[in-house]
Amino acid sequence: VQRGGSFGSQAKAEYSKETADLLKTMMQESKLTNFQQRVIKDSMKDGYTLPTRVNPHHSKDGPSIIKKKKKKIVQRPAGLKSQQTIELEIASDTTEPYKPAHQTYNSEKRKEYRLRLCVDTTA
Repeated sequence: VQRGGSFGSQAKAEYSKETADLLKTMMQESKLTNFQQRVIKDSMKDGYTLPTRVNPHHSKDGPSIIKKKKKKIVQRPAGLKSQQTIELEIASDTTEPYKPAHQTYNSEKRKEYRLRLCVDTTA
């Protein structure tokens, strides 16, 4: 901590004429906007360190941040699942497979029913 200064205060940077000329030519070659060039020139003139990022249009938004592209979500017709979704469902499935209830077949009742049908139709 510097004596007589507050915490976080920085000493003013002094730029030589050669450094200023070099920055000026670099700014022209890099095709910076007028606003970006003005921000850098003001930083040099006031003795501040050079900014790492400058918003290309205005200072309201603060430093410009590159936005990530959003992943496109593929819309599938209803009822169709991707292979990955099906594999995940199978892997996480803990239920037992479906088994229909066991039905008892009573052959005696069936014989009586068929006999009654034959008697009713012939009579």
